[in-house]
This record gives sequence, C-alpha cells and structure tokens, in this order.
Amino acid sequence: MAVFGSEVKKILDALPFYVLIINKSHEILFANKAVERELKLKPEDLIGGYCPKLVHGLDTEFEHCPLQEAVSTGSLVEKEYYDDNIQKWIKTSIYPFEHSLSGEEVAYFHIAQDITKSKQDEEQLKASIFKLNNVTHSIIEAITKTVEKRDPYTAGHQQRVSILAAGIARKMGISEEKVEGIEIAALVHDVGKIVIPIDILSKPGRINHHEFSLIQAHSETGYEILQGIEFPWPVAQIVLQHHERLDGSGYPHGIKGDDIIQEARIIAVADVVEAMSSHRPYRQALGLDKALEEISKGKGKIYDIKVVEACIELCKDGFFME
Repeated sequence: MAVFGSEVKKILDALPFYVLIINKSHEILFANKAVERELKLKPEDLIGGYCPKLVHGLDTEFEHCPLQEAVSTGSLVEKEYYDDNIQKWIKTSIYPFEHSLSGEEVAYFHIAQDITKSKQDEEQLKASIFKLNNVTHSIIEAITKTVEKRDPYTAGHQQRVSILAAGIARKMGISEEKVEGIEIAALVHDVGKIVIPIDILSKPGRINHHEFSLIQAHSETGYEILQGIEFPWPVAQIVLQHHERLDGSGYPHGIKGDDIIQEARIIAVADVVEAMSSHRPYRQALGLDKALEEISKGKGKIYDIKVVEACIELCKDGFFME
C-alpha cells in the first residue's frame, strides 16, 4: 500500500535519520532509506514487522519508546535516552496523524535522531564552564586572602555580607546563576579598601572629612581592580554601585532608582545589616534589631523595598550570617 506520493517519499528517504510510520501495535507501515541502511534490511523485510524486534532486537516494547504515551494523549511526545545496545544518545519523537492505513484511522509518525555529538558537545561545554568557575573562584579566593592579610575586619565582613546577600536573593526568588554572581561580588565588594591606610580603617575614634573621602573612593578603586577580569556576572559594576542609594544620596556617582542594578541594591542592604550587627574597631556591635530598624526606615527611600522585606523576613526566620 502506498503511504505517500513519490515526491514525499523522496524527501523522507533523503533525510539522514530514522523516519517510521507505525500503528499502535508497533507494526511498521513505512520506513525511510535511513532505517533500511542502518538495519541492513530490505523494505519488504521491514513493512509489517514488529518495530521493537527489528530496531532494538526485543520481543517486547522498548522501555524508552514513547508510543503508548502518544496513543493515550493523542499528541506529540518527545524523549531523549541513551541506547546501551548501540552506545548512542537518541532523540525520538512520535506524533499521531489521521491516515487510513491497515484499516486504522490513526497512525504514528516516528522520528529517531542520533544526538550523540550534540550531547558530547554539551558535556564539553559543561566541563569548560566548570573549569572557568574553578578559575573564577580561585581569583576571588586570592583577592579575599589579600584583603584578609591586610584587614581581617574587612575580610570577615565581606564573607558575612556574601552569605546574607545570597540568602536575600534566594528569598526573592532570584535564579541560582544570578545568586552566584551576587555571592562573588559580595566577597570582593570592599576590595578597594586595600589602598586605604590601615590606620584609617582601624581608627578607633571619629574620622575626619579627608579620611572619609579616602574611604568613599574604595568603590571606584574596587571597580578599577576588577573591571579587567572577565567574570560571567557584572561583578565590577556591582562593586562600583554597592554604596549608591535609590534617592541619589549615595556614592560614588549619586545615581538613583533603576539605574542601580539589582545585585548592587541587594548587597547595599546586606552590607548595612552586617556592618551594624558586627563589632568594628571604632565601636561596639549595634545588634541585628538596630540594623533591621535602620533598613526599615530607609525602605523605598534609599533601599529597595523588595530587598528590605526579603532581608527582614529572612532574619525573622532565624537566618545566620556565619
């Protein structure tokens, strides 16, 4: 029985992957040349044959075959699987179409493609990304250790801000990929302080206007240090903006609102909460309650509303920065 016109058959025969038409009992009604070549069978040996037996050498239904799902749903079904017999990755698609074949109203168009090469490429890409991530984390570790040797207070602060900022981001439902960038940026957000004299950073009393100006410059210094490193996240920009405020009262550039990227707005809140909660050379810890009170006062004015709400909720849930 002719299933297709000669022109359609020519097109299907020219395709480099399996094209089969089967019924719900796995009986083969049509097979293109690719099937014939791969199985080394003539058309007369394929037509009317039991598909699992001819294709997979099985007397029962192949475990990865999506035919029954296509029969029950009446719609397209796609699956990817590794075939141990031929040691290849296969993508198979089956969808029903109305056709009067062997007295049945519905037949099933079955396509099977070898996707082993694309899977191998995918694995190589994953390996490259993993290697890149290892390099990235090594760079960050080297930077944080440099800061730690010079100023232990700043190093500990950065680590705790990173933990809190990541917690806030997750509470907000931000993707893990973006959370990782926030963690990385928070770990180095004060790296620019390495150029500030240690006697200013550890000064127990009030700092003067000149000293404060030097401290304010650390955001831009950090940006200059990090901008040449090709991170998969906008780390340098986050570091540059983490002291900016929604109303434009922050530094170094006084930008406001949505001009401040989300990652920087998250770190801004985490930075304030950690700084107020922890001991510093120039003062005792003010405590978490005072810190949460501070960000609540600034909610929607200088701090992002959603970030503040996520931070407060997180801390009420018993979140720890250690």
